[in-house]
Amino acid sequence: MSAGVDQLAFAAEFTLFLAALAGFAVVAVRAELVAGDQRARAALSFGFLAVAAAAFLHGSLLVEDGAAASAAPRLAGIAGILVGTLGARNDPAARRWLWGAAAFLTAAEVVVLASVEVDLQLVDVARVIGAAGIATSLVGATRRSIPARVAASAAGTVLVVVLAVSVTLSAVVVDNVQEEALTRVATRAEAEAGFVGLQQASASLNARIGALVLGSSRDAGAAQRLVTLNAAPSSEAGVQAAVSVQADLGTLVGDLLNAGSRLAFVAEGGATIVDPAAPDANNLQAEISGSAAVRAALQARRQEVTPGIVGDAAVAIAVAPILLNLPGRSFVGVVYASEPLDDAYLTARSSLDEDVALALIAGDRVYSRSPGFGSDAAALEVAREVLAGATDTRRMVGDRLLAGAPVLAGERPVLAIVTSAPTSLVDSTRESLFRTLFLVALGAALLATLLAALVGERIGAGLRRLTAAAGQIRAGDLSAEANVDRVDELGVLGTAFDQMSGSIRAMTGDLRAAAADEARLRGRLEAVVAGMGEALMAVDGNGRVTDFNAAAEELFEVAAPAIRDREVGSLSIVGPKGEDLTEWLRKPRIEPWSTTATIVQHDGTEVPVAVSGGAVRGPEGEIDGGVVVLRDMRRERALERMRTDFLSNISHELKTPLTPIKGYAGIMVHRKLTVPQARRFAEDILLGASQLERVIGQLVNFATVSSGQVELRTEPVAVREILEDVERRWSPQLSDAHPLSVRVGRSTPAALVDRRYLQLALDELVDNARKYSPGGGPISLEGRATADGTAVELSVADRGVGIEGTAMSGIFGQFAQGDGSATRSFGGLGLGLPFVQHIVDAHDGALAVTSEPGRGTLVTVTIPSDTTTPGAGAPRKARAAAPRPRSRRSTTERRT
Repeated sequence: MSAGVDQLAFAAEFTLFLAALAGFAVVAVRAELVAGDQRARAALSFGFLAVAAAAFLHGSLLVEDGAAASAAPRLAGIAGILVGTLGARNDPAARRWLWGAAAFLTAAEVVVLASVEVDLQLVDVARVIGAAGIATSLVGATRRSIPARVAASAAGTVLVVVLAVSVTLSAVVVDNVQEEALTRVATRAEAEAGFVGLQQASASLNARIGALVLGSSRDAGAAQRLVTLNAAPSSEAGVQAAVSVQADLGTLVGDLLNAGSRLAFVAEGGATIVDPAAPDANNLQAEISGSAAVRAALQARRQEVTPGIVGDAAVAIAVAPILLNLPGRSFVGVVYASEPLDDAYLTARSSLDEDVALALIAGDRVYSRSPGFGSDAAALEVAREVLAGATDTRRMVGDRLLAGAPVLAGERPVLAIVTSAPTSLVDSTRESLFRTLFLVALGAALLATLLAALVGERIGAGLRRLTAAAGQIRAGDLSAEANVDRVDELGVLGTAFDQMSGSIRAMTGDLRAAAADEARLRGRLEAVVAGMGEALMAVDGNGRVTDFNAAAEELFEVAAPAIRDREVGSLSIVGPKGEDLTEWLRKPRIEPWSTTATIVQHDGTEVPVAVSGGAVRGPEGEIDGGVVVLRDMRRERALERMRTDFLSNISHELKTPLTPIKGYAGIMVHRKLTVPQARRFAEDILLGASQLERVIGQLVNFATVSSGQVELRTEPVAVREILEDVERRWSPQLSDAHPLSVRVGRSTPAALVDRRYLQLALDELVDNARKYSPGGGPISLEGRATADGTAVELSVADRGVGIEGTAMSGIFGQFAQGDGSATRSFGGLGLGLPFVQHIVDAHDGALAVTSEPGRGTLVTVTIPSDTTTPGAGAPRKARAAAPRPRSRRSTTERRT
């Protein structure tokens, strides 16, 4: 029975109870107004009391079959009323109202006793009409007496208030309890859909572990067996490999998986190896091996995770590719893992709450269920709505509460999980409430009716309070109270009213707590969105910005308060063809979309981004706005340019020395040479090999230093000793066109450095000075103390080609070249200055470059001196990777 039918039945019986009770009170107090002789009075008293008792028994649900139990006293009461009216002295109109009321009440009881197939709501309506007839008759009978009219008016007002309050409270409470029960079942359905996601995650983890173990690069034999099994599964070696893979699968299943889980290897050619010890009901392993997920993983060589129906079973499947580290062979097949979503799984899940039963449904079939689920017909209807995208599938069918939630494969619902719970909580709450309301109404009505004539005007104020409070509750203010501070019957009624109001507040407390939990969850989700590394922006159906996280503020250089509630068109998002992508947000598309774009900031800076967008649907499925995520691609573009520069530089630097090595070696193999010629060619080959060795050394040294894995061994070293050592090493390598000179200022303190790494840095600077002075010119090394004496400055100067102003900002970038073309005049990897920068940073120093095109370049290294740095000689770990931002002089400086 629905809540509306219950409320109508309660209202009908409650109204009839109050009307009959009022009639009994009037006969008991002023019988002369409605009856003639003593027998008529007795008959009316009995009739009204019997009708009131029958309404009380049926309406308060004190007996199981209330309709049958109340039929006899109700018919007896109707007969008593009819007998009593035969000797009545009241006006004929009042008597006719009583006869009409008796007719409607009799018709209702005849329908109930005869079990006629009539809508029970019509029976309740007939009882309401009968109660109205009794009330109208009493009002007409008391018109001739002012005291009776006062008493009747006061009593009638109280009874109407009690009726209104009771009906209102019963409606609110029953609706709230039913809504709470449905919400609980729906929440459980959503939670169980989430737990199916955990089954998918478990299958994914098992599949990846299986793929890693079977394709382990540490066991070359295991990898070769997979290759053999894939290439020749029917050969003797293939059969032996299959046995070995079966053993490995058995070990993994025994060590990793839960009961009912499956693990198997599917070769690229289609051969399938399963755990021989695992039961395979309904040939499930073969069904999974041929499933769309396995085929997709084999074809795309990537991981697939999906729940769904395979054969006659609901399972969560994950497929992981096996990638080998073998020459010429990297992919041999996949490993799939499956987690069952069968009756046993649902039974285990439903054991957490014995009142809730579960079922997994797809199409028009229930694939698994827990005990006590109930009828399939209503569950299938709920499942169809869930799979069709319905957001609210809660309902009460018979004695069960049902709700459903989708199990998604990506964005597509593939299964529906339906929860079912008995309505016992709603029924027991309704019965208890009706019983309480009737008991309270019984006491309140008796007291109000018997003392109405005594209280007179005094009752007015209390009634107004009760009426006002009832109106507030009807309007939804459940905190309203009558607060009738009196010791008489009206005070008792007010107290009862306040207790009922308190019961409402208590019953709705849980709902408010649930709403608070939901608000906290929403707050956490908003915090997650605010902390996202990618920019997120949401708009409403009118194209106005509703959400703008911190990453979006940084990307657009716009504060969230400044853009929120404004048109999204105030931002500049340009598509790959120059189109304005804000139009896509102003009118969101139904299907998800993604593209590349360019954001134009207020200062004109263009930022490349990857954009993904989707629509937000409202309660009715309409497009209610959109969400877009923007990912800053500047770093990716920079990395791509770095990779391109690296490949260009390394290919150039490797080809340059390889060309003479290959040429002279070919000459020496195919021609007869004199000893001087062979020696000269060998010297050139040796020079090329040295150049290759230097390139490789540069890469190794740069990788070591930039990774932060260098452990410096600092010690005090005289600056003159450092520079003269550089002079000794480089003087034999420099021609007369590049004279090398060393100057060290007086009183220059010792530098606290790692000698080896500082020499490597100075070697790079001297090599750059030579390379970028193709026309010759002196190279000078100078050392001096800083003005405050806390550090030492080492400088390398040349009079070469210098650096153009436009190239100055990028000289510290990795693989950077002033001329990046394949025909550039100067070789090199572009790692020299970045390498020096890393070494200087590791020493807590500073690096500065000044240059003037055509006049030369000056590079100055500033490092701590021994006089200010304690703990000389102690090992110190070099800081990692990217050089920290620092201010470098980029102005040109003319040197004489």
